[in-house]
Amino acid sequence: MDIKTIAGIVGLVITLGGLFVQVGQILNRLEVVEGRSIPNTQQIEQDIVGIKKDIEQLKAKSSNPLAQ
Repeated sequence: MDIKTIAGIVGLVITLGGLFVQVGQILNRLEVVEGRSIPNTQQIEQDIVGIKKDIEQLKAKSSNPLAQ
């Protein structure tokens, strides 16, 4: 084997090693993102429902001319 073949094989091995390292880093980042929990939004949803009810009451009150 000549030097060009050896250099080509070494370059290919280094490239494949770098590819495996890069894939490992991406998989680690993906695990971190998947491990995050979603915040509890139940209280906010209840507040929104309450605000919608208040808006409907205000609309009903303002649309009735006899109530003024």
